[in-house]
Amino acid sequence: MEKESWILATVLGISSVAAVSVYLIMKIVWGRRYKLPPGPWAWPIVGNLSQLKGGNGFYYKVLEFRQAYGNIFRLKMGVHNVFFVFGHQYVQEILGKHGDLMTKRPNWMYIPDKILKRKGIFWSYGESWRAMQALLKSAQEDSAVISALQRHLAAEYDVFRSHAKDVACPYTLEYLIRQASFNFLAAFLLGQRYSYDDTSMVEMRERINDFGVSTSSANKANFLPFVAPCLRAQLQTAVRDQEVLFRKFREIMQARSNAARNDPPSDFLQVYLSKSEKERSADGMTEIDLLRTVVDMFLGGKDTLLSSAEWILMALVKYPDVQSKCRSEINEIFGPDQVIQTQDRSKTPYTLATIKEILRMHSPVPLTPFHCPEQDIKVGEYDIPKDSVVLIDCKASCQDGQFWLEPDVFKPERFLDSNTTKQIHGDCFTPYGTGPRDCIGKAMADIFLYTFTANVLKNFQVTTRNPEEQLSFEGVYTVFLFPKHFDQVVLKPLE
Repeated sequence: MEKESWILATVLGISSVAAVSVYLIMKIVWGRRYKLPPGPWAWPIVGNLSQLKGGNGFYYKVLEFRQAYGNIFRLKMGVHNVFFVFGHQYVQEILGKHGDLMTKRPNWMYIPDKILKRKGIFWSYGESWRAMQALLKSAQEDSAVISALQRHLAAEYDVFRSHAKDVACPYTLEYLIRQASFNFLAAFLLGQRYSYDDTSMVEMRERINDFGVSTSSANKANFLPFVAPCLRAQLQTAVRDQEVLFRKFREIMQARSNAARNDPPSDFLQVYLSKSEKERSADGMTEIDLLRTVVDMFLGGKDTLLSSAEWILMALVKYPDVQSKCRSEINEIFGPDQVIQTQDRSKTPYTLATIKEILRMHSPVPLTPFHCPEQDIKVGEYDIPKDSVVLIDCKASCQDGQFWLEPDVFKPERFLDSNTTKQIHGDCFTPYGTGPRDCIGKAMADIFLYTFTANVLKNFQVTTRNPEEQLSFEGVYTVFLFPKHFDQVVLKPLE
């Protein structure tokens, strides 16, 4: 034990000296070669990490630096210099003008390199990423997949409604939405939905949650890789969780491959399996790429859908007149026992506009995942060196006064008649990001959020436990932005 402690102390000491040396050398080299954005003084080794803790989360701490240093600034996060880009002009410059140079991910970080093996849809880039992205897009556009998904959604909403109407229901509203979003993803990815007490589903969901926490971008090992030995137990647990998930998905794949091959694919796994071995090999898609992609889609999708649905319900409480107008529109079109589906979106333009306006004001993903430029680029007056780590704001473009009339005013009508408001530019509406690496699941998110919102409005009054008190819209940031006081929201069944 003493020997191991001595070895660890020695490693930490050598790593600290090396980190300080590299930091000083890079500071001198970069200072001479580039015009870098401003930023605060940083401690050696840990940089500004200690200044990013606490409060309502990382995003809100970053906003404080933005206020001090402007729309482009940099922070030292452990061993990495991280560049932050805010404001519509600069966001479009880096993801529009330089978009093709920004598809790279820093997958040399400890977690994506050592644990995730640079596979999947989130941390990968290059040919295998392009192949998996194309496969996901084709699945989301496949009529047979969408048709099957609609059947799953109808069944899922029926269960959701029965629980939400039951005064003795043991589940919270947040749990019901979480379950609905998980089952929606399972239907699209795996071709099946699960009952609430299905032990296989419960284990899968818990493994995915635990794996996501252990391998998140914010893991200390990504920014201070020399502490990885201290996190060995956590990382080994993550590896075991991943192996269990892969085994479950392989079992489902085997069942899918034994199904009738003449039937059209009805889920993402079947779309993959419909390709021959030769086609997969030519596209650079391995089984591990697929399995990691399924995990990535669960990890990214479940919280995006949950957070978005929560913000939508919060906003419907805040704007009761808008809620009533949406419900009136819905009731004019649909009968009392009819389940609203995604193809009905064009029939309810005001409801659809309301959802867009809520996402504009309350984007669940304010910061994009990490990007890396493949070569030196210039954004505004500043240089961003090749292979730097870059975080880009999605939220500010949705509220930029140069492009949105009265951006702080809640106004669904802005999505209905651009002649009476300032022209809406598509590249300003960025709740799912923008550029070549925008959210690959945005089509699925639109389907879920519309059908969930429209069916809730049709059957429930969205209100709060204490209607006489104003609902706080304070947010909390993890990797996603959640409303802090969603537990005050309730659904009251309509007669």
